[in-house]
Amino acid sequence: MDIVVAPGPENLKRLADVAVGVHGHVQKGEAFLSTPFSIAAEVASGERVAIETALGLLDVVQGLDGVPPYTELRESAVEAKILGVKVAVCSIDSLREMKRAAGRPRDHVDLEDLDAAGN
Repeated sequence: MDIVVAPGPENLKRLADVAVGVHGHVQKGEAFLSTPFSIAAEVASGERVAIETALGLLDVVQGLDGVPPYTELRESAVEAKILGVKVAVCSIDSLREMKRAAGRPRDHVDLEDLDAAGN
């Protein structure tokens, strides 16, 4: 799952706590960052951070070119409940912009799927 997070220290701590709770870690070179402090510090760097978890990859993408800041994304986001938790989901227009900017093979497929769905 790709996410953009609010950069405040308390929010980064919550993200890191959740990641550790699902056996998350960040591989940095030959090191594995697996404590809440080390994961939060890595995300605070502002770069893209891939957190491997027991549930799959949590890709913190605010460091990718073309990804707007959290505050900008939040303005046009809609709220949805996922597994009983209220989350902000970026608008379709923002999603399309980020997918085009990232340009990964999966992003091209996602854009085709959005077109096919009429979004």
